Amino acid sequence: MDYLADLDEATLQVIIQAQLQDLEEMARVNAPKGKGRAGQHDPRDDLSVAINAYRDELAARSQFLADQAMCRSMASAVDADAEQIQALVSEEQRSTRDRRMAFRMGGQPVPQDNRDDHASAAAGAVDDEVVERLRHLNISGSPSQSPVSFGFLQSQQTGADDDVVNSPESSSWAAQRRPAHRTTTAAPKPINKMPATRECIACTDRHPITNLTRSPACGHEYCRDCIQSLFTSALTDESLFPPRCCGQPIPLDSCRTHLTATLAGQFQAKKRELDTLNRTYCHRPTCSTWVPPELIWNQVGNCLQCGRRTCVLCKGAEHVSRDCPDDPATQQVLQLAQEQGWQRCRACQKFVELNTGCNHITCRCGAQFCYVCGLPWKTCGCAQWEERMLFDRANVVVDRNAGGQRLGARQRAEMVEQARALLVENHECDHTSWRSRGGTHRCEECNHTLPNYIYECRQCQLLACRRCRFNRL
Repeated sequence: MDYLADLDEATLQVIIQAQLQDLEEMARVNAPKGKGRAGQHDPRDDLSVAINAYRDELAARSQFLADQAMCRSMASAVDADAEQIQALVSEEQRSTRDRRMAFRMGGQPVPQDNRDDHASAAAGAVDDEVVERLRHLNISGSPSQSPVSFGFLQSQQTGADDDVVNSPESSSWAAQRRPAHRTTTAAPKPINKMPATRECIACTDRHPITNLTRSPACGHEYCRDCIQSLFTSALTDESLFPPRCCGQPIPLDSCRTHLTATLAGQFQAKKRELDTLNRTYCHRPTCSTWVPPELIWNQVGNCLQCGRRTCVLCKGAEHVSRDCPDDPATQQVLQLAQEQGWQRCRACQKFVELNTGCNHITCRCGAQFCYVCGLPWKTCGCAQWEERMLFDRANVVVDRNAGGQRLGARQRAEMVEQARALLVENHECDHTSWRSRGGTHRCEECNHTLPNYIYECRQCQLLACRRCRFNRL
């Protein structure tokens, strides 16, 4: 809906409501009458699915516009009442100080009341950032008033003391500031307050706080370009889906304002696809469109893009008037997997190859199973480790250290045994502690080679680039 971006909210709501009415009428006219024949697909069912999907999209857009209007109203109210709030807080703190002074002058103990201190500390922790973000927004509704009209730029452009005094300020700063005693000989100095900046965890550059979005779980912040890059990559790279930081998902709602409308829409559509286990795609190679579960009847999926029908079991073309036979291509893949020692996830039906680590496998879909037998984890009696792979990994860790290959046989054997013991002890690693290693190294997750440095997990000695450390593991 990028073509609607230039319209005002009221016009958008009118357009959305008109389209919703048209959809209701279309759904009523095309509603199937009576019961269809068993096993026979009614094309009107496809239209009904499309109508419901578009209705949900319009309803979500309408709710977003309403929420946006409410947020702007709240922001305008906060900014408009800032001076009154400042005066009330200053008056309350002045009364508190006078009361304490009266107790001291009367020789009486001062009552302990920390409510004001706690409130001031909370305001300093929250209000500074919130008000700073609000003032970088164009909440006045006037196109001529840009974000730079607030704060430090106004004082730099005018250079007048009155402009500095009358310029908006955060409530916590106003609460801590004592009332200015104006005299005819001295005037307050202008305050050139630069906009607050913080570091982006991905690119490590510093950005204004209004250009940053925060991961709710870990608190790491991403700039607009990096969060858009992460969500864009997650559309095509399932190892990055869902977008996450420090192993915890980043909700779309927490960073929607930093994503384009097109990207947010693409992600919502793709999320439903990637959240589906054992997905079915159109068997036509030039199409390969995902078939939603609603369009699957009797183990046959109906492609909305080209109209072809796909067998859900073998993922090939529909088998007319007969059950699904053993697909030769599928049998060849299964034979190859058996020869190579691959294991198949029973949840999403994808193959997994174990290169290093224990036999406890966590699939991208979230399923946990044994690599040896494929059963759910901790439901079998298989060994937890393959000794050959364990010693191979221990040798890799020893060889990574400078001079590791030039060690004597006895000393090297001792170091390999120590590395093996550490791997066994830390096999259930959450990758919470890292150190940096200089030099050229290859990321063991994405296989990219980094020329200058890489991160190494302190527990399991895994090497990972910055993206894999924060967004893939």
